[in-house]
Amino acid sequence: MDFARAEYVRLGLDRAGDDPDAIALGARLLKDVALAARGPRRAAFARASTRRYQSLFQRFGGLYGAVNAATMTLVAGDRQGGQALATAALAIPPPVGLTGEAAYYETASRAEASFLLGDLDAAREAMDRAQACAPRAFAAHASTLRQLEMLCRETGVDPAWLSAFRPPACAHFTGHILDATREGALSGGLDSNLRREADRVVREQGIGFAYGGLAAGADIVFAEALLEAGAELHLVLPVNRESFVAVSVAPFGPDWIQRFEHCFAHAASVRYASQDPYVGDEQVFAYASQIAMGCAVLRAQTLATEAVQVGVWDGHPAAGPAGVAVDLAYWAKGGRRQEIITVRRPPPSHAPPPRVGQPGSRAMKAMLFADVKGFGSLRDDQIPAFFETVMGRMAEVVEGLDAGPRHVETWGDGLFLVFDQPIDAALAALALQEAHRALDLRALGLPRGLGLRIGGHYGPVHLGANPLTRTPAVIGAHVVVAARIEPDVAPGSACVSEALAGALATFHGDRVRCGYVGRTQGRKGFPATPIFNLARA
Repeated sequence: MDFARAEYVRLGLDRAGDDPDAIALGARLLKDVALAARGPRRAAFARASTRRYQSLFQRFGGLYGAVNAATMTLVAGDRQGGQALATAALAIPPPVGLTGEAAYYETASRAEASFLLGDLDAAREAMDRAQACAPRAFAAHASTLRQLEMLCRETGVDPAWLSAFRPPACAHFTGHILDATREGALSGGLDSNLRREADRVVREQGIGFAYGGLAAGADIVFAEALLEAGAELHLVLPVNRESFVAVSVAPFGPDWIQRFEHCFAHAASVRYASQDPYVGDEQVFAYASQIAMGCAVLRAQTLATEAVQVGVWDGHPAAGPAGVAVDLAYWAKGGRRQEIITVRRPPPSHAPPPRVGQPGSRAMKAMLFADVKGFGSLRDDQIPAFFETVMGRMAEVVEGLDAGPRHVETWGDGLFLVFDQPIDAALAALALQEAHRALDLRALGLPRGLGLRIGGHYGPVHLGANPLTRTPAVIGAHVVVAARIEPDVAPGSACVSEALAGALATFHGDRVRCGYVGRTQGRKGFPATPIFNLARA
C-alpha cells in the first residue's frame, strides 16, 4: 500500500486533475489506508478520500464518485453527512442504455446508497436488479459484497441479509480410488450411487468452483458431476501428468483413463505440485491436496463466498502421510464446513505402486528470500553503514522472533530463512518489513530509496549438508520457487506463492491476509507463477 501510494505520487498521478481514472485511483488508495487504520488516522484518511471522490463527481459526474464520497463520509464519523450525500446520489438520473457489468455497478451503487440511508428493503431490491444485469460477474459481485460488509460493520447492521447475493461456493474435493478391475466395485452400484450423491452435494451446496485431483474413482466421479452442473473444475496434480496417470489412473482400468482425459480436457485450470515423476514419496500427494485446499479458500475469499470440503470416505484411515483421512483432518483444523459422502467398499486389491528409487530426507518448510533493492548502487563508503544498520536491524528482528527460523543463510544484502510453519514465515516477513520502514535511512547516510523486498513459498525441500562448508543445507526445486518470486516483488512489500498464501488463508486469516497481485515474470525457463501480497489482517 505504501509503495502504491509512493508510485502514484512519483508518476505525477496526484496532479492529473483531468484524468478521472487517476482521481479515482487516488481516492481508492486513500480509502484503503483509512479502512486499514483506526482512530484519528482512520478519520483523517477517510476525509481525504472523500474529498477526492467529491472532486471526481463534481468534475465528471456519475454515481460512482457520489456514492463513494457518501460512504467515506460515514467512515470518517459523519453519519448524517454521509446520508445527505447518499440522498443526493440517488437523485442522479440513471444513464440510458447501460448493459452487463456497467449496468451492474450502476445499480449496485444505488443499493449502497439505499443502505447508507437505512432502507434495507430498497437495498435488497437494487441488489436483485444489479445481479440480474450480470449474473455471472462474480468478481464484481464480490467487490460490492465486501463494500457492504464493511458498511455493516460500520453501522452495526447484521450482514446476514447479504447471504442471498453471494457467489456460488468454492469446494475442495477428495476421495478414494475405486478399482474397476475388482469384481463388484462398479457393477455393484458403487460408481452410480456415488454419482447420485455427488450430484446432490453439488446442487445442495451450490458449488460453482472446485479444486482437487483426478485419480480413478471418487475424484473423477465428482469432477464429472461438477462439469455437468456447469461448475468450474480446477485440477491440482501431485506429479507430472504422465506419471500421475500411470500411478493413479491406468492401473484401475481403461475406462478410467477415458474419463480422466475428458475431465482433464474440460478443466478450467491445471496446477502441478511438482513437474517431476513419482519416485515413491507420498508426501507430494498430501502437498497437492494442501495446495488444492488453499486454492479453494483463497478463491472463496476473493469471491466473498464460502469454502466447503467434500470428502468421499470409507471411514478407514490409510497408512502413510497422504489420503482422504489426512485431507479431512487438515481441512477440519480450519473450522470450515465439510460434507462427507460415506461409502462402503471392499479392501483394495492392488498393492501400493512400486517405488522408483528412495526419496531422500524431505520436509515441508516455509521459506523467505529477501534483499534490498538499490544495494548494488551504494558507494563503497556507504557499505559499512548499510551492514551495521540495515543488516544489523534484520538480525535483531530475526533473533527476536517468537518462532525463529530453522535455517539461515546470507550473502551480501541477501537473506534466506527457512521456517517450520507458514505462519512463522509470514510473521517474520512482516516484522522485517516493518523494521526496515522504521529506519531513518537519510540520517544514516543511505539513500531513502533502499527498499526491502521479500518473496515467500511453502513446499517440500531436501534437508542435507553442504559438502564444501559441512554446514546444514536446504535445497530443492521449491527453494528455487521462493527465489524466483523475490525479484518481482515491489520494494517495501512481501509477496508469497499460491501455496503459502493458501496455507495462510486456510488457518490464519485472522492474523494475516493475502491479496492476489499478479504473476511473476518467467525467467530462465521458469514459468510465471501467481503471487499474493502479504499484510496483517
